[in-house]
Parts: sequence; structure tokens; C-alpha cells
Amino acid sequence: KQWYQRRVREIKRQNLRNEHALRTMNFLHSAAHQAPTTAAATNMNASLVRLKEKHTARLTPDLKRSMCSKCKVLLVPGNTARVRVRNKRGNQFRVVSCVVCGLSKRYLVAEQQLKIERCPLMENT
Repeated sequence: KQWYQRRVREIKRQNLRNEHALRTMNFLHSAAHQAPTTAAATNMNASLVRLKEKHTARLTPDLKRSMCSKCKVLLVPGNTARVRVRNKRGNQFRVVSCVVCGLSKRYLVAEQQLKIERCPLMENT
């Protein structure tokens, strides 16, 4: 019975540490978006990745896709990233290229994201 109680205490401590790490990672990501320079944002993203590796936490796909996996710069379309939509074998891919290091990633685009709804005001004209 004692070993079970010790294990429960260990799990609670570990969950508390992981919760604190997740809060810190969330703060670093939001601070990187508001950083005045790309160097500051890159530094915050690098800290976020180090914290993720230390606590073996997983990042959400949106968070992973918002930074370059090679140089850790924040990918802002038109500023630090070039975004293109390409067709290949009947599928559409979103190709995101980092302007700083040149790394490009392809992401499959879902059909729902491709459909552009027309504005009701535009239909009358």
C-alpha cells in the first residue's frame, strides 16, 4: 500500500511540473508572436523547443507549423515565410518555405480549407 501511495504522489508532482512547463511554453509562443524583432522571436522559439525536449511534451500541429524546424525562426507569411499552394497527383499541398534558411515543408490541404465561401454582398453584383 505504501508503494502505491508513493507512486500516486510522484505522478501528481510530475503532472504539476508538466502543467507548469505547458504554461511556460504557451507564454513563450505568444511572446514570440509579439516580439519586436525576429531575433527575439527566434530566441523564444529555441527556448520553447528546449523546454519541450526537457519535459518530453508534444507541441500542437499549429504550433509546430508556425516555426521553422531548422533555424527556429517564427514563420510569418510574407515576412519570414513564403507560402504556395501546389497540385500534385490530384492532391493540393501547402508549401511553406523559410526565407532565412531555405527549408521547405509540404502540408496536405483538406478539401474544406480550399472552398472559399462567397460573401453575400458580392453575389448581388
